[in-house]
Amino acid sequence: MNNHFITLGNLGLCVAASLNAQRLFKDHRAPAAGIFLVVCSAALSVLPATISLDWSSQPAALCADLQWAAEVLSPAMVSFGFLWLSDDHFTAYTLLTGSALLSMLTGWLSRDGLSVMSRCMAMSSLSCSLTVCLFAGNPLGILGSVLLSAPALVGLSGTSPLVSPEAAGGLLKLGLIGAMTVGCWAIRWALEIYVQDLKGWDKSNNILT
Repeated sequence: MNNHFITLGNLGLCVAASLNAQRLFKDHRAPAAGIFLVVCSAALSVLPATISLDWSSQPAALCADLQWAAEVLSPAMVSFGFLWLSDDHFTAYTLLTGSALLSMLTGWLSRDGLSVMSRCMAMSSLSCSLTVCLFAGNPLGILGSVLLSAPALVGLSGTSPLVSPEAAGGLLKLGLIGAMTVGCWAIRWALEIYVQDLKGWDKSNNILT
């Protein structure tokens, strides 16, 4: 029964992430790309339940890689968007470079090493988003960043030794899928609100000057 609920959860995540990635693409390319990774991961997670293929080798490995990318790289790309809007371009590029290097080094790291580096990347991304959103007074950004980073911090994809495969495949996984679904919506609204706030601040500064 859990597998059916997880499949439905991934399907809902795929739809929600698709809609939000499409809305973000015009003005926020990096966050849109990050959420599109969530779309790919969720869609590929649904396929085994709908298509009879041998998922024991190559497709399963691809699914695991995409799930890791959605968990770890998506929050980094979302944080890049917040940092870029706040004019902290140096930190934005540093975070993006770090996430790119981590994705290239995954094949060279042990399971424990990948777990540590993934959590460090997730914490860095989350701290950057939280810093910007706290100073901007953007509670939706805080909520979305926490929810989108939760799977990486918990270790949903199995890179963390703290979460057993049984726990990752049950109610915990379903809850984290739900968190990512809500997180995608919250991030999109947060970015739109932040842009409106920045426009309001610019108008106020122009009036004062």
